[in-house]
Amino acid sequence: MKRTQNEILALYDRYYEMIWRICLVRFGNSHDAYDAVQETFIRLMNYNKSFHNDEHEKAWMIRTAVNYCKDVMKSSRRKQEICLDSGKPLEGGIVSEEYSEVYETMMELPEKYRIILYLHYYEGYSLKEIAKLLRLNESTLRSRFARAKEVMKEYLED
Repeated sequence: MKRTQNEILALYDRYYEMIWRICLVRFGNSHDAYDAVQETFIRLMNYNKSFHNDEHEKAWMIRTAVNYCKDVMKSSRRKQEICLDSGKPLEGGIVSEEYSEVYETMMELPEKYRIILYLHYYEGYSLKEIAKLLRLNESTLRSRFARAKEVMKEYLED
């Protein structure tokens, strides 16, 4: 199944912001997030299967973006860039000023914690849905979620 330009544009309008925010949470900077969004939509254009429903479509978009981010984070070139980067990790804020301190604190957490917190609190996914999206055992995810909240609390108390 080849998607038309109008279908791609409709999907882009529907998912662009969500995918960008997820990638921003994963990378901590807008440049890498934009690259990841572009790659996600390129992969969509090359994906020749149809989606069962809107939820399947959304899950595919998230999973594809998360997988791309994981691949980039694993690359040795990316690890070198992180060591050389002395800039602030948050660019192009995605939350209101009222919550920016909480968001910035969340961005300081290890990636395995911040993606769970972001998907749960900012995108509204249940823990069960997040476990499925991230391909984690549900009990593992619940443990990480509890630990993420503990660490977040410690950071905010300081």
